[in-house]
Amino acid sequence: MNAPQAALRVVFVVHFLLTSWATLVGFWPPVYTYMNGIILLFGAFAIVQADSTEGPLMFLIVNLASIITDIIMLAIYEPIGYDTFERGQSVSLRNTYRFSLGMCIVNLIIKPFTSFVMFRIYQDRGGTTGDFNVPTFGGFGARPGTYENIDQPVPSNVETASPHHSIEKPSVP
Repeated sequence: MNAPQAALRVVFVVHFLLTSWATLVGFWPPVYTYMNGIILLFGAFAIVQADSTEGPLMFLIVNLASIITDIIMLAIYEPIGYDTFERGQSVSLRNTYRFSLGMCIVNLIIKPFTSFVMFRIYQDRGGTTGDFNVPTFGGFGARPGTYENIDQPVPSNVETASPHHSIEKPSVP
């Protein structure tokens, strides 16, 4: 197994575990489970289709989109969970709520790093940012191309025209 494939499997397993632990307590809306399930689905697709660039690209896109949705869901549903499990009737699940919330936050924190790993895997499989007109900032994201030495003449089969000698220079008086 090559290094990018191993990294992809590690990313998949880490997201699977963190998503499973984050959904232990039912204060998250179903969209949290669906979004992370779709991420895992594209992760599995990227593992199975080892030569395709589509799996890592879709994993990357959905992972980046889930960062925004996770922040929004944390802002909306964490106070509801706090009221329910810290102050409300379900005090017996307080520690499980805290663990679940912690795993959700850890999952959110590692998503930018796993997105970078997925971008590198996408590039290793032949994907380019030129397809999407994405600029490269200071070489970040750029793939090293073939080096073309401009100091050495390039051999070519094209004949060049020699200067025409029949034209005389005008005389200067």
